[in-house]
Amino acid sequence: MPAARASSATLPTEVSLARIISQGLIPATAAPDIVAAVSRQLAIQGQQVSAVPHALLVRTSEATPADVDAAFARGDLVRSWPMRGTVHITTAADHHWLRVALMHRTDAWVRRSEADYGVDTALCERAAEVALSLIEDQGALTRSVLLAAWQEAGLMEAFRGEDVSAYRRRHLLVRLQREGILVQGPRAGNEHLVMDARSLPDADSGPAGAGVAHGGTGHRAACAHIAYRYAAGHGPVSAEDLARWTTLPKTQAARALEDAVELGEEHASAEGAGGPAGARVPLVRAVAEGGARGGLRALDPGESAPKAGLLYMRADLPDLLSAHRGAAQATYFLGSFDELHVGYKDRSCLTDDDGERLICPASNGMFRPILVDRGRLVAVRPVGEGLLWKGGAAPSARVERDVNRAVTRMERRLAG
Repeated sequence: MPAARASSATLPTEVSLARIISQGLIPATAAPDIVAAVSRQLAIQGQQVSAVPHALLVRTSEATPADVDAAFARGDLVRSWPMRGTVHITTAADHHWLRVALMHRTDAWVRRSEADYGVDTALCERAAEVALSLIEDQGALTRSVLLAAWQEAGLMEAFRGEDVSAYRRRHLLVRLQREGILVQGPRAGNEHLVMDARSLPDADSGPAGAGVAHGGTGHRAACAHIAYRYAAGHGPVSAEDLARWTTLPKTQAARALEDAVELGEEHASAEGAGGPAGARVPLVRAVAEGGARGGLRALDPGESAPKAGLLYMRADLPDLLSAHRGAAQATYFLGSFDELHVGYKDRSCLTDDDGERLICPASNGMFRPILVDRGRLVAVRPVGEGLLWKGGAAPSARVERDVNRAVTRMERRLAG
């Protein structure tokens, strides 16, 4: 039997194909609607507002841009900083419990914000009062209206003799969303309006129940639910992948994934015993074998797990891959910051270092839309520009044809 890969080895392309299936990018696993697409992923990166419809539509079969706008307008989806100090899209139902479970991971940022820019508790309380009063009077606000109100209220004064208003504006926006006071909802132009977050389902209403904050009685259970949703919607994944996605320490991420395996087993047992039926598929442990051209193998029950390279995925993924390999190998046009790329620490199954530089050529952290064929990056398509091929040219006439067709199809969907 081939040895399981070392943690530093290249993941086989088979892992990329499996991730495409888990992410709902093929017809057989696509979500029935926009909200379900987000719920299955738990969170989808939403840093670039214009890329959000692309990320959501590609995970559904028939949804339109109007469906995306309607989901935000109804309050079913929100945009905020629930984890990792990065903007994500979540369902309204998941927002607060996810935010509270991971909020402690940005405590150091809060301390730096207070020390460097004077964004302390008193300033945040005053900013919240101004924002909530204005929202009550006018409804959801554009960012410019809210920032002007903070300026008028005297919240942008110099700190230690220096003008820090540019930093304060952003830090207040992030801080009040981090702490569950504000959130972004309906889209207006190229922004999501700021609204009162207190009306969303509270943190105790999540799947882990009460006490999900760090140190609380429900925190470990909340981490298990995060790990389960992440592995089911992104798998195969490792503890290192989950640690990067959530910023949880690796040891805690590994424990959460093991807890998630038990969570899936308990659910399956409850169904088998006549309990309520649900959509939760058990998770299994797996290994990648044989290097870049190798494969993916689920571990047998009771089989010893390797010390390095252990992966987690939904239990039915091998069968799905066998049945839908052709669909997974198809050509996909994915938007900037798509979860198939940014949702992992180890992306070696998708591309190499040259591909990473093609996706993000500058140090500003801006990622280009990508084209994936047979599980590998073949090109990027910067917004407003043409295709840039990995290696400088299309690898074949077939790939060039399929890439152009994929771009055309998605552009038509995005145009409504």
